[in-house]
Amino acid sequence: MGFTMGTKKNVFASLVAAGKCPNVWSICMHPGSTSNGTLTIGGADPRLSIGGKVDYVPDVGMGFHSVKVDSMVLGNASLSIGGSAILDTGTNVLLVPTSAMTALQSSMCADSSLAHCNDLWGDKCVDLTEAQVAAFPPLALQLDGTKLEMTSKDYLLLGSPLAASAGQYCLGIRDGGSAGGSGFIIGDTTMRNYYLVFDLEEKKIGWGKVNQEQCGSI
Repeated sequence: MGFTMGTKKNVFASLVAAGKCPNVWSICMHPGSTSNGTLTIGGADPRLSIGGKVDYVPDVGMGFHSVKVDSMVLGNASLSIGGSAILDTGTNVLLVPTSAMTALQSSMCADSSLAHCNDLWGDKCVDLTEAQVAAFPPLALQLDGTKLEMTSKDYLLLGSPLAASAGQYCLGIRDGGSAGGSGFIIGDTTMRNYYLVFDLEEKKIGWGKVNQEQCGSI
């Protein structure tokens, strides 16, 4: 439909230009009683984030909406990033720069108790029990003022089209290469935990913990 680029062909920009709504739109992704998510035009709906709370960070993008990532935290280990990541609801995994990909694999797979760790990072899909999935560490992206959190169930994907069978898990973290210039793209596996607010008027991005009882059920 076109919600990000500010051209005359952009559906949302046309609404704003016609004075139909403020220059803000928001989205959450969660299977509810009526849909698989909720899109808000012209503002942020406090029902869709827990306690109505949304934390804002600067939109540092030029052409693409982006946020500055200071570091990535894997369990107790921190990896300095100091770069920007593009926000893309059309990307369904987390894409990271090659250098970060290598560092994350080394840090995670240093724990020999994690089942099939190097296989997963080698783009293989494997059979895991729920206990084995739960043993993998949480992953967080530290932004300028807020932290985006992912559990192992967010980045170990069940039912991926890459899997040989429905019961296999695949790693939802991929080498971004030169995608978008930085190779760093935050996709749906991270976004689905949040009510994401694109405040284009103030050039800032809001993150609120998604209210799963409301998202997709309004």
